[in-house]
Amino acid sequence: AVVSTQSTGGYNLSTGKQLSGSREKISNSLTCLEFGPNSSIVWASNNKGQIFAVSVHPLTCQMKKMKGSAVPGGGSIVSLAVRAGHPTPLLIASSTSDYIFMFTIEKEVLLLQRKCAVRLNGLPIRSVFCPIATANRGAFTVSGCADGSVLVFDMEKGKAVNKLQGHSCPVYAVCLSYDESVLVSADSSGTVIVWQKKEPTCEK
Repeated sequence: AVVSTQSTGGYNLSTGKQLSGSREKISNSLTCLEFGPNSSIVWASNNKGQIFAVSVHPLTCQMKKMKGSAVPGGGSIVSLAVRAGHPTPLLIASSTSDYIFMFTIEKEVLLLQRKCAVRLNGLPIRSVFCPIATANRGAFTVSGCADGSVLVFDMEKGKAVNKLQGHSCPVYAVCLSYDESVLVSADSSGTVIVWQKKEPTCEK
């Protein structure tokens, strides 16, 4: 799928041509796209705090916009992430209203569960799920912050449980390795920091 100012569209990656019927208009300016747990649903957000489910036909890529949801307080959605399981799929949305919102996904409907405060200052700062921790112990996310810190949130408790400091300007992007042993963060100056999990040691 390809996102433009106000619409989504499917393209043949071999020819570069748009597929017939694969264009769907979304209100206001689009900001993020994220596939759901399967490839039949794409979640799309805009600059007014709205999140829409867009169904995608697996063979023809024909698109159809479904019912949307809005985050409390509005603000532009600057990051979307989806995690399967738990026991229902989860979606997190970072908003310029300075919150990360967590929803459960039930039959393509978003149900708000929790929100955590985070300083974004209107910047396009991303947040991601911690895949293993979310699968085993609940819903955990990592987010950059406008003050230069990297925060780890327990979304079910609605609070930050760890804070990493090393950047001197806003942290725009974060990503985790598949086994969560390495976290990488990047800030607005171009500085990238690699954080490695330290395993506990037993002292005799």
